[in-house]
Amino acid sequence: MSEDKEYLWNLYNEVIEYIDGDDTHVREYVPPQVEYLKEDKPSIYSTLKELEVAVSQCTLCRLSETRHLTVLGEGPSKAKVMVIGEGPGSEEDKEGRPFVGKAGVYLDAWLKSISLDRTRNCYITNIVKCRPPHNRDPHEDEALACLAYLERQIELVKPEGILCVGKVAAHYLLKEDKPLGQLREKIHLYQTIPVVVTYHPSAVLRNQQLRGAVWEDLQQLAQLLHLPLVNKRG
Repeated sequence: MSEDKEYLWNLYNEVIEYIDGDDTHVREYVPPQVEYLKEDKPSIYSTLKELEVAVSQCTLCRLSETRHLTVLGEGPSKAKVMVIGEGPGSEEDKEGRPFVGKAGVYLDAWLKSISLDRTRNCYITNIVKCRPPHNRDPHEDEALACLAYLERQIELVKPEGILCVGKVAAHYLLKEDKPLGQLREKIHLYQTIPVVVTYHPSAVLRNQQLRGAVWEDLQQLAQLLHLPLVNKRG
């Protein structure tokens, strides 16, 4: 037996001896993040840093098998606005940060136009914290496995408003499976927090005709939260 294996075996025996020879407690142990998700106890994570560690160890869905880095979110621990997208892309998976590719640069420009900044007053995250292969939409079981993490993020950050970018984000946060055009027609509520739905930056990069609609949505969010407009272009 190697030294490492012998050490682990001795350690195991010490644990068993400590619990009087009953190893059921060892077999039934559930890691904290799984216990939280199964029993709906978000209060066990009191900071975003603790939540980030839990997410980095999560294996609740198949996305954990192909990810490089988990992506919890980015921004101040208390933010005026939370932006929620669908999931990390290839660049995000490499860097462990949300919205860092072309879509992220575009999103930052949107935020700047209504006096928001991810380093100052805006927190950015996604429905799922691991990259779906080939940038596909997350499957329902994947999104639901991650949803409690998002709910705890919202509780910790306490945003005054939420901006959902894309149908996937709106569908899982608001539990409404309507076309994005219909979801844009009104202000929604997540608990007591107003939610504005708009197009995903990637969709607008592919179709510039959507810029006007996005600018309308950003102005709506700015009006709700009394944010100054910095420029008047979407």
